[in-house]
Amino acid sequence: MYILGLTTLGDSAATLIKDGELIAACEEERFTRKKHYSGFPYNAMQFCLDQAGIGIGDVEHVGLYWKPWVLRHKALQALKSAAISGAMFKARVDRGVQQVGDSYLGMLKHPQRIRDKFGASGFKFHYLDHHLCHASSAFYVSPFDSAAIFTFDGTGEDTTTMYSRGKGTRIDVMKRIKLPHSLGQFYSSVTNYIGFDMFSGDEWKIMGLAAYGKPTYYDFLRTRVLTHDDQGNFNVNIRVLDHHLAKRYEFPEEIVREIGPGRKPDEELTQKHWDIACSAQKVLEDTVLDLLRWLHKETGEDNLCMAGGVAFNSVMNGRIYSELPFKDFFVQPAAGDAGCSLGAAYQIWHGVLNKPRSFVMKHGYWGPGFTNEECQKALNEAGLEYETLPDEVLLPKLAQMLADGAIIGWFQGRMEFGPRALGGRSFIADPRRKDMRDLLNHKVKMREWFRPLAPSMHAEVAEELFGRPRYDPFMVTVYHVAEGVAERIPAVVHVDGTGRPQTVVKDVNPRYWNLLNEFKKISGVPVLLNTSFNIQEPIVCRPQDAINTFKGANFDALVLENNIVLRKS
Repeated sequence: MYILGLTTLGDSAATLIKDGELIAACEEERFTRKKHYSGFPYNAMQFCLDQAGIGIGDVEHVGLYWKPWVLRHKALQALKSAAISGAMFKARVDRGVQQVGDSYLGMLKHPQRIRDKFGASGFKFHYLDHHLCHASSAFYVSPFDSAAIFTFDGTGEDTTTMYSRGKGTRIDVMKRIKLPHSLGQFYSSVTNYIGFDMFSGDEWKIMGLAAYGKPTYYDFLRTRVLTHDDQGNFNVNIRVLDHHLAKRYEFPEEIVREIGPGRKPDEELTQKHWDIACSAQKVLEDTVLDLLRWLHKETGEDNLCMAGGVAFNSVMNGRIYSELPFKDFFVQPAAGDAGCSLGAAYQIWHGVLNKPRSFVMKHGYWGPGFTNEECQKALNEAGLEYETLPDEVLLPKLAQMLADGAIIGWFQGRMEFGPRALGGRSFIADPRRKDMRDLLNHKVKMREWFRPLAPSMHAEVAEELFGRPRYDPFMVTVYHVAEGVAERIPAVVHVDGTGRPQTVVKDVNPRYWNLLNEFKKISGVPVLLNTSFNIQEPIVCRPQDAINTFKGANFDALVLENNIVLRKS
């Protein structure tokens, strides 16, 4: 039985499973080349069908991650905001009218859209609860038979945070937190307060910038903006910091009086902005850890599953792993809304059809892959000179180039699902060079100086380098490096002595593991600097995308499977 899961707002995506086994999953942005693409994922859906070698007539169920008719609570919140300020009410109404007309009501047309585009089919269409899809995306593909589940994002329908418990094929909802109280919206509001853009996914920048600041404004944010109790409840005071006003870079009088005016996007970043980021990050971390202590007490579960956009906060995840009584936790690689397509498919398979569990998500390589011949065709059409080498020649050659200082665009296997490059579509470089982070951020990626870069490493050395043996294939957790390690791999260690590692297992990604091994033979270090293969664009998907990036950027070599292109000096 084939089941298709869809997300169709920001980060739209499609996922296909067969009899409970994952076949394909991909974000639409990778095909349209528009970051955080919002709209129906026609290309991603076609890819999923093609990967399975089927047509839409073979699909029995289609699930969407949203119930578009759940509008009452949002409407009431908009009315309540009118009592606070006219500007706040107008911001909500303007956004609400746009969403209802362009997005929510349009979801009711999705079954017909599918049949118009892909042909006749007798599939059953399911409108599913957003946060239940998040919970399903985390629990049903985890290695745990039972677990506490925590999902948190900006909002889905009217829920921003959900506590639940998974057991076998059941997910039981314990508690929901609803708008306007949102951990994701709190963090997004701070993102715009510091002059970044929440609509571009700039929350990453706050987490990176926080490492350079001090929690100067912690007490104010903790007591006046984001507060919580010991029963799993929290409150965001929109009179002091409002998400909808922040979208317009407008901020209430109290926060401006206490902290100062919001930074304009073209203004210089100063110590003050670092301190705001640090304060917001620490408030988020402390709040989430206290909420999860309550969840652990209520469930008694040893395992934790998390999903939603806030689950990507890897610094917070490090504290969850280190400080909470849960013995283990799981976050799949597309924990944001794109992953709800995964959750929608599995919610139908397990939650609706009550089918037994068999699949565990051990890697993130669920997107398109290309043969050597397809890569060669793209290179020939682009007029690029290249050499085709077997792995036993190519991998040692690449390892030596990396040790000599080269930055390489590495394209192999199936593309990653989710925002992290995991050795399928990566820029790779030598982590031993102190200047490599600046070179990559400025010379290649053309982004801010403070953006951290991550290490890919043999899973076997996790304890040696990070003081713990944890298996982290999805690069979702920040840890402190072990004593003496920062001096060995300075390019992938943050200013606060932490790193966000990807553990690479030979059985899962043998080619990337072997490249790491060849680099180890030369350097003594089984680690490579790894960052996503993209320049102010979605991660490259097809050979043509990688070639276009190579032509438009400044890095030393392009590897498409076994084909290598060297940049001419």
